[in-house]
Amino acid sequence: MSINHFMNKIKGQMGIDSTTLLCLLVVVLVGLSSFGLGRLSVPDTEDRDVSKLENTNPGIVKEEIGENLKSIDEYKDSTKERMYVASKNGKLYYSATCAGAKRISAKNEIWFADKIEAEKAGYELSSSCK
Repeated sequence: MSINHFMNKIKGQMGIDSTTLLCLLVVVLVGLSSFGLGRLSVPDTEDRDVSKLENTNPGIVKEEIGENLKSIDEYKDSTKERMYVASKNGKLYYSATCAGAKRISAKNEIWFADKIEAEKAGYELSSSCK
């Protein structure tokens, strides 16, 4: 049994011409490739940063970050200390959630607990984070 014979048998059973079958095949392949690309675009959950966790339930925080922190109070204390970041080489500081803060290399980061501390060190707030 050849492929052409098999395709003709399928077309005869379903009443589908070759153009419709080709369009159906293209739609299915586009859908599958879109699904695959969507799965690839999701970031890894392995590289979680403790400062990015916003959940305050102690049980869930311990579950998400492991047993590294003993209590929710330690978690809150660690996030209070890291509210604003600046680069050693720059003149601006950013809030921890600002897009500009993500561009600073880890080796050049200087962290501040509040705006006053950052401004006393000679930095000014970036216009993109206001």
